[in-house]
Amino acid sequence: MHEVSLMVAKIFNREVRDFELTRSQWQVLYLLYTEGPLTQTQIAERLLMAKPPLGKIVDRLEDASWVERMPDASDKRVKRVVLTGRIRPLLPELENVVEQIEEILLDGIPIEERDSLIGQLQRVRANLRQRLFDQG
Repeated sequence: MHEVSLMVAKIFNREVRDFELTRSQWQVLYLLYTEGPLTQTQIAERLLMAKPPLGKIVDRLEDASWVERMPDASDKRVKRVVLTGRIRPLLPELENVVEQIEEILLDGIPIEERDSLIGQLQRVRANLRQRLFDQG
């Protein structure tokens, strides 16, 4: 599974090279796209990432003007990471890259078996998440 993950990352990074975007950066952007503004702590928790490397990713995204840190409406000490208008037009094209990679991953697997495979992988992920969060 680790080897598959590494290959997916390499393919993704190659496909989005022109955007000057990494897979880790895309994960942050996509999370913000689907869930809306989040704190860095929330992003780190959802992506199972340590806070210091995530901070560097957000810094790079902010330097590229793809996100910005905004004060939280209810707590001025808290900053929320939000997408900027600069990245929004690129999101459909980036989603298309992800869909193409998913097609590569599933190529040769009959459609009737894909749902089963995806279900099994979701179960594996759920098992790992449960173990991770049950044992701190």
